Amino acid sequence: MSKPLTRTPETSDAPALTLTGISKSFGPVTAVRNLSLQIPRNQVVGLIGENGAGKSTLLKILTGLHEPDSGTIEVSGRPVRFRRPQDAVAAGFGVVHQEQSLLTNLSVAENIAMNALGSQDAATRYGWYRWGRLNREAEQVLARVGARIDPRATVSELSFVDRQMVEIARALRVDERTHASPIVILDEPTSVLERNETAILEREIAQLKHIGSVIFVSHRLDEIMRICDRIVVMRTGELVADVAKDEVTEDDLFRLMIGHAATATRRPDAARGNTAAPVLSVSGLTRKGEYRDVSFDVRPGHCVTIVGTLGSGRESLCRALFGVEPFDAGTFELDGRTVRSWSAAEATRAGIAYVPAERRTEGMVGGLDAKENMTLARTGGKGFLLRRRAQAKLAGEWFETLDIRPRNPDLDLARFSGGNAQKVVMAKWLHLDGVKLMILDHPLRGLDPGAAETLNAQIRAARDRGAALILLADTLEEALDHGDEILVMRDGEVTARFDAGRDNPTSLDLLEKMV
Repeated sequence: MSKPLTRTPETSDAPALTLTGISKSFGPVTAVRNLSLQIPRNQVVGLIGENGAGKSTLLKILTGLHEPDSGTIEVSGRPVRFRRPQDAVAAGFGVVHQEQSLLTNLSVAENIAMNALGSQDAATRYGWYRWGRLNREAEQVLARVGARIDPRATVSELSFVDRQMVEIARALRVDERTHASPIVILDEPTSVLERNETAILEREIAQLKHIGSVIFVSHRLDEIMRICDRIVVMRTGELVADVAKDEVTEDDLFRLMIGHAATATRRPDAARGNTAAPVLSVSGLTRKGEYRDVSFDVRPGHCVTIVGTLGSGRESLCRALFGVEPFDAGTFELDGRTVRSWSAAEATRAGIAYVPAERRTEGMVGGLDAKENMTLARTGGKGFLLRRRAQAKLAGEWFETLDIRPRNPDLDLARFSGGNAQKVVMAKWLHLDGVKLMILDHPLRGLDPGAAETLNAQIRAARDRGAALILLADTLEEALDHGDEILVMRDGEVTARFDAGRDNPTSLDLLEKMV
């Protein structure tokens, strides 16, 4: 086992981080190729690229989860080698991973303190927690990010958003854990945050810049342009640009990431105004503490987008329609069949597809390869198993259609980047015949613009084939782009309805009804 890194005085004029000739391969797949990069002190550097561009592998190298095959790493001018995550922590790295890394059976305070345990300032004595100090320190760092979370709560009891705030708080504590100039890595930290929470995070990033450096990963180009001083672009494992923010536009960044300009995706207004009989009619649906008296219709080829802040009830409503949560009152009809309760298996057999927001824990089965996950909905039900050759052929076709990388359907799905795993989760439903209704809960969350463009095209194609859609959008712009009808929910109630073609609502119109 390696020893923790020891600190030496930092060279004041050296970059915070210098990477030279970094490469990493997994079998025949090269994830990072001969990458050289400098992260200056006291700057926020944006790291962008398509899903599968190598960003996640690079971050895992910087946090001690992977060792590079070749190349060198210097922190403040000092050569280092990270054989384990503790080495990276000792060098001053803090990280918020895209896929949450908290231990759900421990308390919030224990998770926040975890990287400090064993150091001189850890809230332990002779191997025992000093609970008062542990909880006080956690409460203080949570307050820094504006999170009102009980430090004694078990992480498994928290919402997805609250867990993300705990992740951020834990990473921001790096400036308290080390005397080195900290390097904080934020991997898609705002993907599940509301606007006020994002504003708090941006304030913390601005403060961190004065004491260290920040590597900020996001698929939202407007966010990158707003927050970062410099922007680094990766494509197919290589560095293709390292530019100052003022030197580029969002369109320039898109072209650098994807290799071509963005294409128009908005659906023509002529496609709106659908008057066909509803596929789904929801009437007075209620669940105590979540939502009440919700009613709406969704027609073939018609998309209803639902917007709302945390606690609006929209996620719970969609889970009830798919049979994974109960509801207390009301009914809904699917093709005229009245449903008062059913299971997810019954919903699937009836032609409902559901893409959950938490793809890693609910949208895929760990231990199965990508092609097996992609064909789960087809191989379930009455026990019919696709022949392996047909399964492989189907997966290969969809890997090409959705540009899923690496092009190996036999790999465990857990080894794919978040965006490519999401494409597999979407393909599980997109390839099926007979899907009448697709319920999409933040389907573009965490996707780079190119991947989002690909899935947007597939969502529109499904709608053009006659599928009805319910979409919980990642942004208000996405809701306006896709929605034929937009529902606004607040505190469990529908506060507004907009017909996109007739009312032509704006983001401000939606926001006024959300808060």
